[in-house]
Amino acid sequence: MEKIKIMHLIGDLTKGGAERFVVDLCNELAKDDQYEVYLVSICWNDPQETFVKDIHKNVRYVSFNKGRGFSLKAFLGLTKWLNREEPDVLHSHLNGFEYLALYLLASKHTLFFHTIHNIAVAECPNFILKTFRKFWYKINKVKPVTISFDGKKTYRDYYQLDNDILIENGRQDLVTTDEYPLLNEKYKEGEDAFILIHVGRIVSEKNQDLLIRAVKKFNVTEDKKCKLIIIGEVKEKHLYQHLLKLVGNDPYIEFIGGKHNVVDYLSIADAFCLSSIFEGMPISLIEALSVGCIPVCTPVGGIGQMIRHGKTGFLSKDVSVESYYDVLKEALYHPDKKMIKLNGRLFFKLNYHIQASANAHLKTYSTMLISDKSNMVKGYQMITKI
Repeated sequence: MEKIKIMHLIGDLTKGGAERFVVDLCNELAKDDQYEVYLVSICWNDPQETFVKDIHKNVRYVSFNKGRGFSLKAFLGLTKWLNREEPDVLHSHLNGFEYLALYLLASKHTLFFHTIHNIAVAECPNFILKTFRKFWYKINKVKPVTISFDGKKTYRDYYQLDNDILIENGRQDLVTTDEYPLLNEKYKEGEDAFILIHVGRIVSEKNQDLLIRAVKKFNVTEDKKCKLIIIGEVKEKHLYQHLLKLVGNDPYIEFIGGKHNVVDYLSIADAFCLSSIFEGMPISLIEALSVGCIPVCTPVGGIGQMIRHGKTGFLSKDVSVESYYDVLKEALYHPDKKMIKLNGRLFFKLNYHIQASANAHLKTYSTMLISDKSNMVKGYQMITKI
């Protein structure tokens, strides 16, 4: 039997939530022998700085080695390669969409999908690109995939369309690495402080300014202090410089850059902190739930769908420093944190395991493929009757 060819296309595999999800999803899809799974990256990926080394051997990895900025060579090379390969399903993510322009025009047999990983306006703020994408969504040549109820609403408001497919994100089971004992010794043993972990790129939407100010206020007013460890690559250098000045010589706040072993840090933490001003469905939050690290988050995007306050985590009332300080106190001094940790793990298993997300993707693909073939047969029958 000929295998069904599924391709996931993304700009690059830098250390971000969407990139992490795409690698996990491809790895999970490739476990089934009836699918031939490709992970296609437009850009070159450094094995040490990206998720490329996490790609399973059953997944066919292809890169067009683009550098910064638009590349006509990569654009034409991708189109030529896709015309030759003719995937059954081609699913794009982030800025991979526009590189499909010529293939979208030429292909008559490929099913196209695009996942909107953030609120719609943040994912595609450019008016020209929005118009381009809306055209393909409207004629149903590209099926839009949203990842949360909030994401669904923002898609419908932004594009004035109601044809999206909701498929939630997921993450595989996480296992601590050999570095865990060393981190535990460094941060936990002999230290009388709450360990807080923030995982997120240094960008304005993650709002690390609010988190730092709330932690500083906590440490000024409370006897027991918080040690905040900020994990994430610097994407906005001017913002990073501002945050460094805000932190100053505070010994309780530390920037450590991007890390491959985030699970080790989450496993030693008293809480996972996310202070974003908008979100889709954060992979970092799913990771925190999976290891029973109590999430303390702002109530934005899909986060409210993932956290039941006081049951699986804690939500601030708004995105103010005062509100986040209050919820941080509530979480860290909660009398039954063991129950919340357990609830988080169970909630992850039932709702956000990568297997559940992969099954939902495959069900969507197979339904659309069957429908597509049925329409082709009907069209052929109509032609033969004429």
